[in-house]
Amino acid sequence: MLTKHPLIILIFLFVFFSKPLLKAQNTFSFSDGWGIGANIGLNYFYGDVSDDKGRIWNNTPLSGFYYTDKNVMISTHLSKDLSRFFGLRGHLAYGKISGSNEKTNMYFNGSIYSMEMDLTFQYIDFFFNRPESKKMKYYAFGGLGLFSYNSIRRDALTNDFQYARGFDDKGVAIKLSTEKVAKLGLGIAYQLNKKWLFNFESSLHYVSTDYLDSYKSTDSKLEGYGFMSFGFVYKFNFDFNKHNSNGLWEKSKGDNDRTHNSGLTNKKKKKLHNKWKK
Repeated sequence: MLTKHPLIILIFLFVFFSKPLLKAQNTFSFSDGWGIGANIGLNYFYGDVSDDKGRIWNNTPLSGFYYTDKNVMISTHLSKDLSRFFGLRGHLAYGKISGSNEKTNMYFNGSIYSMEMDLTFQYIDFFFNRPESKKMKYYAFGGLGLFSYNSIRRDALTNDFQYARGFDDKGVAIKLSTEKVAKLGLGIAYQLNKKWLFNFESSLHYVSTDYLDSYKSTDSKLEGYGFMSFGFVYKFNFDFNKHNSNGLWEKSKGDNDRTHNSGLTNKKKKKLHNKWKK
């Protein structure tokens, strides 16, 4: 349902977050608060061709079953702080995906390529008025995007081909299918200093297809995958005022707008300036 109405989700997010964003718009600066980051972790498929055994102790990192059908996934992002509490991120991610079901003797393998935008919200700082100097940051995030995938389903006993999306019957990749995806998640970040943050995130990704596992059922349950990861963020600012309009000299910090280059006489400065203008 979520992915069938992305416009409704966007309107809801805008209404919910617009008031605090407008309240903080007087402090907004386009050049400040940028960041680049990367995360690596494990994804886990949930849908028709999956079997979670239904036991809590089988679904912890201390259990061998926990690593069944888990696959490595990597994600990179570019982020921008909109205010102290809100931020915007654009993600690119890639990973393998797989699942198996003992009752139906099926398993599948595939790949995911996703491109997503999400809004982050530091809810603890916002609701409890925590000081900005606190090292630990707690945030929620949600967003929409597109993902491309292929998958192939086989019989678990005979390994015979059953169905595929993006593969031929011999298991050769031929194309990718593209669908919509919506995600929700929680994260914790530790701010090492003004430049570096380290984080842990857990998110659920709901997809708009019932063929991610190359199997369509009559059930109405959602299909998608979870992603748990560790990563880092490097913060930086764009210095748009470093050069003057000609892009040649840094402006003097005095009261005049004459070109500035320490160590040169005014006469030499004028000659160099005229030379560059030609």
